[in-house]
Amino acid sequence: MKCAFLLYPHPNVRYRQSLLTIAQAELSMTLEALGRGGEVRPVTMGGAAFLTFDCDHLTRRDVRMLSQLAGVYVMFTMEDAQMVPMEPEHPNYIGEDLPALLKYKGKTNEMFTDAMLTMALSQSAFMPVHDSQLIVCDPMAGRGTTLMLAARRGYHGVGIEISKGDVKECCDFLTRYLEYHRTKYKRSESALTVRGKVGGRETKFVFSDTAEHFKDGDTRTLRMICGDTRDACALLRPQSVHLMVTDVPYGVQKGTAGRQDTIGGTIGAALGGWQEVLKPGGVLAMSFNTYVTRRAELERQCEKAGLCVVQTPSLEHWVEQAVNRDVILARKP
Repeated sequence: MKCAFLLYPHPNVRYRQSLLTIAQAELSMTLEALGRGGEVRPVTMGGAAFLTFDCDHLTRRDVRMLSQLAGVYVMFTMEDAQMVPMEPEHPNYIGEDLPALLKYKGKTNEMFTDAMLTMALSQSAFMPVHDSQLIVCDPMAGRGTTLMLAARRGYHGVGIEISKGDVKECCDFLTRYLEYHRTKYKRSESALTVRGKVGGRETKFVFSDTAEHFKDGDTRTLRMICGDTRDACALLRPQSVHLMVTDVPYGVQKGTAGRQDTIGGTIGAALGGWQEVLKPGGVLAMSFNTYVTRRAELERQCEKAGLCVVQTPSLEHWVEQAVNRDVILARKP
């Protein structure tokens, strides 16, 4: 059986090559995790970019997982020199447009974040239950793109973000979105205690794909916590999340204790708590700017925190003049 997956185009020719690198790695890791391993080859047909591979067969559940690949536009099988479209098997739990609608300066391409989520899942102990209600955490959540991608898949999401403005914008946008689409939901606010005093505030959304499911209690949650990511083990329960996916800020930012600090310093202080929050077999996927943060140092910090760095194909790629991005996957034993 030969398959050809048509990739989404991108107007920036140079970044298009970067997306191809990520899409090829995402598909390769997913196929291997599904036990359908085979060489994934990039091919140009009719001026469009495809990824091709051979396998014995794909089950409906395999197709359900492959339908979530971030970079894939249409899936085909190739039979007798003809391309036959494959029907996607994974319905979106909530609107497909949710992760893309909120625009702001510096936002990471949501397709890239979605690819990181798939790669983290493929390397985790939870790939065999990829269609269950997993919990995805972004410990540096920004305005919640990772959490919205998790919600679209029918997962639960929880994020930690120090910026009150970013948290407010995320929560206000999600409220407007759910109301516009007449989605049944409940929003609540609460204070969180860290070391005996208020150390964060949580905005929690409980929602469902249908009114009937909401009434029956078949719901999903999205929680946005305004707090310090270095307090993750106090803000979240130990061993409570299956996957962590975060896009580290690309420059030098103000430290969460009111001081100037490199992002590497903040990550080093936070990784121990992130490790405690992950379930055994869970995976952290972390992207970073190689011009600012060194891979070797991040790998050292992950190992020091008790995480095992996963060996992957090279995921380093160009984004823009000031950003050359790489991704680290690290698994909790």
